[in-house]
Amino acid sequence: MHVRRMLGLALATLAFAGISATASFTADAATPQVSWGDCKYGHGYPVKHSNGYWYCQGGTYDGQRIYGTTGY
Repeated sequence: MHVRRMLGLALATLAFAGISATASFTADAATPQVSWGDCKYGHGYPVKHSNGYWYCQGGTYDGQRIYGTTGY
């Protein structure tokens, strides 16, 4: 009886961890990001927001976060 309970707990823990990892990956993948070059090529310009991240303002990629090196 004790072995069954431990096995059930282990399986539930693994299932929960799998769901958490999937949800985290989905949230990261859903965040659209563009490069500095793509932002400028799409007729936008980089703007640094108060949260410390750079975003593309205007153009094709308006509102999308910019990844890569800063200071262009």
